[in-house]
Amino acid sequence: MNPSKLPDWRGHTAVVLASGPSLTLEQCKLVEAAPVKTIVTNSTWRLIDADVLYACDYLWWKTCIAEFRAAKRRSVLWTQDRSAAERWGLNWVRQDSRPGLGNPGLRTNGNSGMGAINLAYLFGARRILLVGMDMKLGADGAKHWHADHPKPLVQGLVFQDWKHKSRELAKGLKAAGVEVVNC
Repeated sequence: MNPSKLPDWRGHTAVVLASGPSLTLEQCKLVEAAPVKTIVTNSTWRLIDADVLYACDYLWWKTCIAEFRAAKRRSVLWTQDRSAAERWGLNWVRQDSRPGLGNPGLRTNGNSGMGAINLAYLFGARRILLVGMDMKLGADGAKHWHADHPKPLVQGLVFQDWKHKSRELAKGLKAAGVEVVNC
């Protein structure tokens, strides 16, 4: 399987909408109305019809792809998981398993939010806004804006590990001249 052709987002601002507990429908509506390119991660597709839906986990695709397809959203589907791409006909980008910013491969740095940031970079975006990228539990202990994922999806969140890896990603983005704003 060859990697899929990357779209050209040069000159565009990209917004990555992750699934942190701070994400709201109001934020999604504002982003949807803005002249930006959008990437949602995992179940955040339920709140906004984005340009791209990205998920890094095979089990997430296995559990959720039928619901997404039944909803007939316009989002183009991307993953770095070759098995998921082959099984469900998803766009595939080669994975680079090291921490930091990947080019030409995609580095997830442990979660779909950071993988989506790397994907926006690979698409050519040099200004990336983050919404719902919390890296912590909500005030009420919530893990996401939505209820916990159904089993067998992993519920463990390793925030300290992700924060460490996000610093490596940030260094690479800064060196590449990419502006990232966590909204």
